[in-house]
Amino acid sequence: MKINRLLIVLSVIVVTLISGCDVKNGITSTTLELPTGSTLDLYSVNEGVHPNTDILDNPDNPFAGASLNMENVWDFNDESPSAISRFYLWGTMLAKIPTGEYQYLIAKSLHEIYTESGSVNAKEQAKKAYRAVLDHFYDSVTWWNAPWIVEDTYYAVILRDLVGEAMYNPSEMNLMPLYSDPVLALADLSEWGYVYDFEAKKITKWQ
Repeated sequence: MKINRLLIVLSVIVVTLISGCDVKNGITSTTLELPTGSTLDLYSVNEGVHPNTDILDNPDNPFAGASLNMENVWDFNDESPSAISRFYLWGTMLAKIPTGEYQYLIAKSLHEIYTESGSVNAKEQAKKAYRAVLDHFYDSVTWWNAPWIVEDTYYAVILRDLVGEAMYNPSEMNLMPLYSDPVLALADLSEWGYVYDFEAKKITKWQ
């Protein structure tokens, strides 16, 4: 019976998102519209970059008052119609529950926005978000699924190395370069106190 109730609750969450409903401060709203464009107007210079939490005050953020948690957020992610929608989603989660995975997903969303539109705001904010992964969540990991195995099997991937690849060789991730030359990415990483071994695809600290 408890399992059935849990399934019902999760179904309601997904239906709520799809139908454009949201719960803010205990009030149900049917006016929620998830952004589908790729124009990023930042609420503050460090929005989406830990430890800043201004994204919760951004009136353009449709998730600011939503009832998100570490489980249902993946349903919201799967239903989000755009990279900018995912930026607000993961930015809201990071502001409430700071983790390296959420900071990385923000950086990736910003990088995707830049790839789609060439937004200078998104490009520069992506660099800040990538740096925040290194500065605040250096040893954090994300979990990748092994879909070729019948049972759900996940394995850990070190986020800092994903950051290095995204900055130095983003074409491997189907993303546009953040720099006119990959050496400039290495230069920024050096200034921040990190070294990216592009052959081994590993980041280490040098300071």
